[in-house]
Amino acid sequence: MRLSPLILLFTFAYLAFVLFAHLDDHQLEIYDEARRSVNAIEMAKGESHFLVPTYAGEADHWGTKPPILVWCQAFWVKVLGPGELPIRLPSVIATLVLCGLFAWWARKDWGSPLVGALASLVLVSNWHFMGNHGARSGDFDALLILFQMAQIICFYRWVDSGKTKWLWLAGLAVALAGWTKGVAGGFVLPGIGLWLLLFAEGRRRLLDPKLYGIIGLGIAVAVSYYFLRENVDPGYLQLVADNELGGRFNEATEGHQHPWYFYLSSLIKDPAGGIFFSLVLPAAVFSWYQPDLRKPAMLCLLAGLGALAIVSTSATKLYWYQSPALPPLAMLTGSFLYRLAKILAGNTPGQAGKWTGIALLAGLFAYPMSQIVERVLHPREYVETRYSKVPFRDFMRLEEQVQPPYTVATKNYNPNARFYVERARHAGHEVDIKQVGTINPPVVVSQRPPATFFVNERVVICHTETWKYLFDRFILKEEFRNGPCKLVKLTGERVRE
Repeated sequence: MRLSPLILLFTFAYLAFVLFAHLDDHQLEIYDEARRSVNAIEMAKGESHFLVPTYAGEADHWGTKPPILVWCQAFWVKVLGPGELPIRLPSVIATLVLCGLFAWWARKDWGSPLVGALASLVLVSNWHFMGNHGARSGDFDALLILFQMAQIICFYRWVDSGKTKWLWLAGLAVALAGWTKGVAGGFVLPGIGLWLLLFAEGRRRLLDPKLYGIIGLGIAVAVSYYFLRENVDPGYLQLVADNELGGRFNEATEGHQHPWYFYLSSLIKDPAGGIFFSLVLPAAVFSWYQPDLRKPAMLCLLAGLGALAIVSTSATKLYWYQSPALPPLAMLTGSFLYRLAKILAGNTPGQAGKWTGIALLAGLFAYPMSQIVERVLHPREYVETRYSKVPFRDFMRLEEQVQPPYTVATKNYNPNARFYVERARHAGHEVDIKQVGTINPPVVVSQRPPATFFVNERVVICHTETWKYLFDRFILKEEFRNGPCKLVKLTGERVRE
């Protein structure tokens, strides 16, 4: 049997393993992932308008992104029921489809589907991409980069073949990327534009009116969401202007201020696969002198660096903002690694050549793959949210000791706790959630004062602030304790002097 099919089979078996293994083993991350999960479960229950994701029964005015991700999550929640798996499945599926696109494009225009296999391995060797806001997380980014890579591939195929169907598909990818993460959906377009200027074929395509009509239509469809939602959720456009077009771009929020080279440093110093993105520059130089690689390689280079340049100008810098650059740069690096292995194999006499090339690739990927396998096998050790901050799921699972009815008490905003309360309600349990502090906009639309608790109410307490608040007001009788959480009964009001 030829080695190429075996390598492809191994690659996609490995991808399936690292994407699905222990996918629901750890709790939802407290902020973005958990908030999207609340959006999804409320939409799945039919409690929100399909254009307006809700949080705690009100229009979500803090998470202002378009709803494709939430639609996908709501679909899987309806199919599988509430849980971590349906929340994360859209990202996993999007990543698998993206890797399939790599292999397809590599077979068409890069000389071998093995280029796509290596690009896939480079992508999932990125430590950050395999964590929060990545391939295994219930966030926008995996879907976003799938549609962005589709833009890159379809533009290339249109220029190379002249077939208008590819331009239509590129326009569709622009629209879908916009309906996934708004403005970020267009972050690879400037690089694509520069690439069109670089080659004669591209410059000729710039004179084609279909380019502006079809891509303009795609942008119009993407933008249409904002006006459709404004129609049913007045004031939404102003929220978007403050959050996406201003806000984080002009001012660093929540302490996320970093130097301009933050993303370059992040890629090069990646704990698992930094070596691969360090190869981007030599890969680009090598590809420029390979006539059959020059055009696709320069497209990937310009699209990836263009996206990095855009996010680097933002005042707020978060590591997952680099995601749009990962697929095109991974494709460029994968091609370079394939050619290096092929050159080494070609210069090694006899049948040993093939094995020498494979040995080179195995040596390069051994450490990154081992690191990623370690991460996915022990996901609780690598979560960003400390367990002490989100212990609700594991405590609520102790159903023999923690039997409803009860109320989960939180300090104020805690979407992680709200999701697990909603999941318990879906299972038919009488569970409520109350906060001991005030919740202010934009976390919710209208300010929510501290909730009212009652004598004989059974309450789950997991944090010092909630314990102190209730201890100061009620006599507490502990019924069960596990880790940082307790189930208590409010047996009487405490006399306050």
